[in-house]
Amino acid sequence: MTPPTRRHSGPAAAGPAEWTLLALLIALGSSSFTFIHAAIETMPPQIVAVGRLWIAAIALYIIMRAKGRRFPPLLVRTKSGRRPHLLWAWMGGVGIIGYSIPFLIFPWAQQYVESGLAGVYMAFMPLWTLGLAYFFADEKLNARRIAGFLMGFAGVLILMGPELMNAEAMRGVSGTSFAAQGGLLVATLCYAVSVVMSRRAPATRPRVFTAGIVLMGAVFATPSLLFTPFDPASWSAVSIASVFALGLGPTALAGIIIIMIIRRAGASFMALGNYVVPAVAVILGALIFHERLEPPVFLALAVILAGVAVSQSRKRPVIETGDALAADIAPIVERSDPVQKSS
Repeated sequence: MTPPTRRHSGPAAAGPAEWTLLALLIALGSSSFTFIHAAIETMPPQIVAVGRLWIAAIALYIIMRAKGRRFPPLLVRTKSGRRPHLLWAWMGGVGIIGYSIPFLIFPWAQQYVESGLAGVYMAFMPLWTLGLAYFFADEKLNARRIAGFLMGFAGVLILMGPELMNAEAMRGVSGTSFAAQGGLLVATLCYAVSVVMSRRAPATRPRVFTAGIVLMGAVFATPSLLFTPFDPASWSAVSIASVFALGLGPTALAGIIIIMIIRRAGASFMALGNYVVPAVAVILGALIFHERLEPPVFLALAVILAGVAVSQSRKRPVIETGDALAADIAPIVERSDPVQKSS
């Protein structure tokens, strides 16, 4: 009997359909910073974050149910009584760390820094993941990964360097910008933590996990609305449309595309977006909002991306790309049966 043909994945096996999906994913991931910029022009950052999460959660739930999937029960019965379902505990943890916190940070930070600069900071996320995986996922740090992380950290120092060296700049507007950049770095760290958590989460259907973590992110971000004014009359149509675009595009639609890409061409193919998303974010900021970033920003981006390239293992490439959802879903999709198309 003839043995079954083994499927190959990766850039070499990708066809026009896979490249089209990757281009769409890159466009969605890059556009999130632009939509945030437009949304916060008339809407408070908390409302932008919470609105985006609830819109995405509802859309992903509809998609999950359309595929015939259901959430697990909230409580399970044990000998000692009822307790929360283990999967809900994991989805809640990933939702808080990977969605509630960073999704609140990015709109706040983009009040003080350009959308393109926010995109540049996202390039550091895969390098955070390397360090965390060493401590919490039993992954080895070889010389390549250490060198890549140090290069990426050098890129961050280039970004923050002028304000770190100038004591006067630490006050007033420049000081606020420095705090915002620190917040962006914390947000990318939260994304990386959620990746490591997702790798240890119980095996489940990708669409169930996707809908669950975004729903938990929305639930735990909602209390932030208690600390912000609510004045819908001051919101522009552009800002409202941008929030809907953020929820439906970079969060909900991107999640479905990620599942399709990994199953058709593998995570190594999706990792190509690591090098493109930050650059496209810078280009969109310049074209739409006429942002003019300083030359050190482009040098820092080159250094960080070089660090990502150096750090990537040939056997296990870094799989994070684009917005948070790509990193969180990828381990779950990879764990599923590659022959199975349903999710």
